[in-house]
Amino acid sequence: MNIVIVGGGFAGIKTALELGNKQGFEITLISERSNFEYHGALYRSGTGRSPLEVVIPLRDILKRTKNVKFAQDKIVGIDANKKRVVSETGNIYPYDKLVLAMGNVVNYFGLSDMDELSMSLDTIGSTIRLRHKLKDLFRSPAKSVRIAVVGGGSAGVELAGELDHFAQLVAEKYKTPAKKVEAVLIEGSDRVLPSLLPQASKKALTRLQKLGVRVLLNTQLNLCKPGKACLDSGDLEVDLIIWTAGSHAANFYANHPRLFAMERGRVKVDQYLHASGHTDVYVLGDNASTPYSGMAQTALLDAKFIATNLLREQAGKSPFWYRARKPIYAVPIGPNWAIIQTPTKIISGLRGWIVRRRADLAIYRNFEPYKQAIKTYRKGNHLADF
Repeated sequence: MNIVIVGGGFAGIKTALELGNKQGFEITLISERSNFEYHGALYRSGTGRSPLEVVIPLRDILKRTKNVKFAQDKIVGIDANKKRVVSETGNIYPYDKLVLAMGNVVNYFGLSDMDELSMSLDTIGSTIRLRHKLKDLFRSPAKSVRIAVVGGGSAGVELAGELDHFAQLVAEKYKTPAKKVEAVLIEGSDRVLPSLLPQASKKALTRLQKLGVRVLLNTQLNLCKPGKACLDSGDLEVDLIIWTAGSHAANFYANHPRLFAMERGRVKVDQYLHASGHTDVYVLGDNASTPYSGMAQTALLDAKFIATNLLREQAGKSPFWYRARKPIYAVPIGPNWAIIQTPTKIISGLRGWIVRRRADLAIYRNFEPYKQAIKTYRKGNHLADF
């Protein structure tokens, strides 16, 4: 069975590994990037930690699988009738089964020029650019720096909680007075981390305020101008705007409306994660409109589900139905502190941080042998060269 997987993130790589070295399967993994990026650690790379805990070469991950080929390419077209996808360079990849896990792109919700007037941390490249910008601000002659972080979800909360600490690291390295950092977290709903339980959100808000983060709830960003964030509550003078307020599925899906029906910014799928009406095309991970889509745990679950059903199909067995599983939320807020929400309890503080770091190690173990996973995990304890 010829399987083409598009996407080098959690879902795509895990699907390839689950089918790796299985008889009867020939797999091609296609990704625009040559590396896997662990987005859960991007905020750390943006605030001084080594990017080597974020980036793992795909060829290193796949080298144990003899039946998986890797192609660095960008897929732009699909012919579901002829069962093939086409890249922007004209390469054609025929398939028996197609697995699409193309990840998300930043969603600015139609706000003009936001991509030029703000910075993001959606890839390791944009994250390192952000780190350089922060370093320059923290080394500038100004006595204080005001940074607006737009979006009170996990990425925004994680980043806002580390800004003052990074300013201290910069001051220590360059032997300069530490800047006074005013981090302003802007969230449109009535609480931070709105996907978590209210009591978890309350603990997160208390922690942010203890770290000196100014939190503006029920506040919308309407426009950006150089040096200014225009809010519905009034204009805010800022030195930097960082956008973490949203994302949507890769534009590939919207560019093929006859094949993919969109739902809440993601692709509508059936009980087997098929794109509607196409039993040879699967959509999973962040791209699928399923409960808890957007979580790493969900992407890994989807990958195992798809691989299991493909193996069952090869054996002549009927497929399982998809069952969503409620994830565990683990959100770091400042050094050595995190809030954890499981289906039965909420943990916070240093204990939460320990749980979160163990979860990071578990992520690496999905893709690397144990000893190598430990090495990657430990790289997060080292500072970057900033």
